[in-house]
Amino acid sequence: MSKITFSDICVRVIKLTFNSRFTLAKACRKIPLIANVVDKLFFEEDDIQVLPRDSSIKSNNTVISEEITINMDVEVPENIMLPSNILKEMIMKSKYHVIMDSCICRVSNDCKDYPKKLGCLFLGRGSKRISPKLGKVVSPYEAMEHVDKCQEAGLVHIIGRNKIDSVWLNTGPKEELLSICACCPCCCLWKMTPDLPEHIGKSFSKMEGVELKLDKTICVNCGECMKDMCFVEAISVENGKASIDMIKCRACGRCVEICSSGALRIQMEKNGVENSIKRVESLIDVELE
Repeated sequence: MSKITFSDICVRVIKLTFNSRFTLAKACRKIPLIANVVDKLFFEEDDIQVLPRDSSIKSNNTVISEEITINMDVEVPENIMLPSNILKEMIMKSKYHVIMDSCICRVSNDCKDYPKKLGCLFLGRGSKRISPKLGKVVSPYEAMEHVDKCQEAGLVHIIGRNKIDSVWLNTGPKEELLSICACCPCCCLWKMTPDLPEHIGKSFSKMEGVELKLDKTICVNCGECMKDMCFVEAISVENGKASIDMIKCRACGRCVEICSSGALRIQMEKNGVENSIKRVESLIDVELE
């Protein structure tokens, strides 16, 4: 009989309580004491970037001043770095790579629309302490193949330091673990962001230099962008037209991909990818032995 580990217990607790996270988030917003305790235990000094999907970037190559405006149906030039380059840069820098056997969020929520087997990727010294019952050590090239599979499956990558991962996986100091999650709109842990107090929710942010833009003059009010696309509820309808709450929006690009009129687009600063890499590198030295 195998020994029950701390991570085993955490997995069971997560599966049982996962869908209570919205209630907890609302309690944190109402009761500051609860918010302070939750922040200290699970989110302290977090910094997580949501990366736009590559396919929402590849559709246009119009360069305007120091910005790249992304719209529809044009090949992106080779010299433009895609958001996934941030992931691949950190993968190549890291000495350690562990892919989880499944996504704890999709398993806990019994996801019907996205693959449960495509789990998080972890980098850094802390990943060495992840239980082999939960994931496997892989090469940099296997890790990059995993990133591509997640993109193909329609998942959105987030990258950064997420203290809750170092807690439930028992990997030691949060500064030693870099999380690369592949999120779906229905099951993501951070779907609770609109219910969280601002000081906690803001740690889950857009990629450096990225904005979602809406041209209301060509919006046809088809409503497609609102059908289970936005996991932070940033899109609504006002006066018969789509409207974006820029405070809530994390510019993941899902709505851009589904917008048939071209009213939605991602706007990315020319050096956005390079600046995002610097931001991630400041969180954790993945080259540490």
